[in-house]
Formats: sequence, structure tokens, C-alpha cells
Amino acid sequence: MSSDIERLKAFHHVESFLDEETKLLLKKKLNLENSNLENRLPGLKVEDEFALILHFFNNCKHIISIDETTSILTDESYQSDFVIHFKDGKKIMVEVKSSRDNMFKISQNNLKKRRTFADDLGYGLYFSLRLNDYWMLFPSDYLIENNYKIESHKDMNNSIFLTMLNATIYIIPKDVKVESIYSLKQNGSLGIRHGEYGELISIKLFYQDTLIFEVSEENKEHLPECLLFELWYDMLLDNIVFEKLDELTVKSINKITDELMTLDFKYFLSSINHMFNVYDKRHESSSFLKLLASNVDVSLNKERLEILFNRLIELGVPITSGKFISNDTIKLNI
Repeated sequence: MSSDIERLKAFHHVESFLDEETKLLLKKKLNLENSNLENRLPGLKVEDEFALILHFFNNCKHIISIDETTSILTDESYQSDFVIHFKDGKKIMVEVKSSRDNMFKISQNNLKKRRTFADDLGYGLYFSLRLNDYWMLFPSDYLIENNYKIESHKDMNNSIFLTMLNATIYIIPKDVKVESIYSLKQNGSLGIRHGEYGELISIKLFYQDTLIFEVSEENKEHLPECLLFELWYDMLLDNIVFEKLDELTVKSINKITDELMTLDFKYFLSSINHMFNVYDKRHESSSFLKLLASNVDVSLNKERLEILFNRLIELGVPITSGKFISNDTIKLNI
């Protein structure tokens, strides 16, 4: 089993640099064709997503990813995934887990050994969980008190993920509307495209039916602010209306009819999913992390996000924001 895991890790480390044909060849060479690859790789990619979230918040002095391979060399080394040294001096060890379900469970013996290892190195042990695409963070004491399991509907309000990372909530008011025009008949110069409808050739932002700005090939002044719309699009996908203007041109209308609660790091993750790599495939956490490791400065960090929101506010969109005092209590900036 350990050999299988190491081959899986080896594939994961290089897949971002390969085209589809080479990936298939490598799977065959590593004998991973029957290894349930599609179900096992996401766990590694979730670790990369966690590292990217830490990068976005920019409140870590050191983010150290631990290769657990060496743990087999000693009997008591139950290593976790990350050592994190925050800028405020706090140091923790974090085990990252994910599930498409709403529950995570760990055995008493497994947690005890991981905690002993963390204690030996002088770190508090924490568990960062992504359950059904929702991120949470708990100290190991919490899992012990809760019979070694987490249920998202019951425990999410006790998560310290948003408070420890100093997350910001942005509240988008109702009556904000984004109209985008896509075309299959021309190459867009805005650098954004829809998988089905083609290149983005213009985009308009309205508030209460008043035009705030328009971005086009001739006027790209507010193109950076359009990065924010990608998360709105993802969250309101079922509400978007498409109008066919001609055989090759489509207009999408995304109207916010109720206040939209958005988390800052979600804008970062959404921006990654809307970017394309050199093989014309959408980026995901692992490929984007390797892009950043190549010293390519394309990431949206917390400071840049705040600048974009301030620009929208200055233009007349009454967006409010706040910090989490606890997971279910927000202090708004008035």
C-alpha cells in the first residue's frame, strides 16, 4: 500500500507539467491505471488548496509542507501535513483531511499518535477539514471531546478557520447586475472566455439599473474589478439568464436579487478555477501552486482583493464588509 501511495504522489508532483497523452503514458509506467486514481488524487489536491489559502491570507511567516514518507523509518513518527508559523508567533501542526460527505472520523489511536508526535516537537495539533467543500479548523482537543468525529452541520459554528486566518466577509447588495457578452466569431482582447460561448468581448456592471462601468476592447480601465464577478457567477449559476443576440453572440445576465454573503478566500479560489494553463485546461489547486512556485506573480492576495472592493465602493456600489469574531458572529465595518 505504501508503495502505491508513493507512486501516486510521484504522479501528482509532475502531472501539472504534462499534456494528456503523456499523463496516460505515465499512469501506465507507474502502474496506476487500476489504482482508483480519480478518487485518491483529490486528497492530495486538497492539501495544495489549503496551502494556497494560507498564501492568500498572507499572515504566515512560514508554511512548511511535511513529506510523510520518512515516518515509516521510525515507529512513533505520526507526521501530519503542515507546520505553520504565523506572523504573530503562533506555531501549529495541521493535519488536512477532506470528504464529500458531511462527517469526518478518526480513530482514538491514530489521533493519540499524531498528537504525541506534535507534542514532541512543541506544536499544538489541529485538523483542517474540507467537508462537502466547506473548510473548517479544529484543535485536536475538540475532536477528543466530540468522540473523535466532526459533523459539519453540528460543528461548523465551532470551527476556528475563519477567525484564526482573519477572514473577511464581503456582502454584495441586492440589485447589482452584471451583463457579459461573449462571441464565437472574434478573438476577445479581455483575456476571459466561456467554455461554451467563446471570448468575452464586453462586460457591464449596474447597480439599481444605473450603469457603473463598461469594460470593452476600447476601455479596459475597470477590467481588474471584473475578477470579482467570477465568484458571483459561480455562486449564482442557476440564476444566470442567457440571451442569444445572434448565431455566434450571447449575452449573460447575472442579477443579485438578495444580499450575497461572500468570503474573501473564495474569490481567490474562484479566480484559480477560471484561469487556463498552457495546455488550455482550467487550473486547479495543484497546477496553480506549481505556477506560483515558478515565481509567476498572478495570484490574488488579500491586499489586492481589498483594493478591488474599495474601487467598487468608490464607484457607488454599497458593499459592506466585516470580520469574524466567532464563526457565526460578524463585526461589520460601518
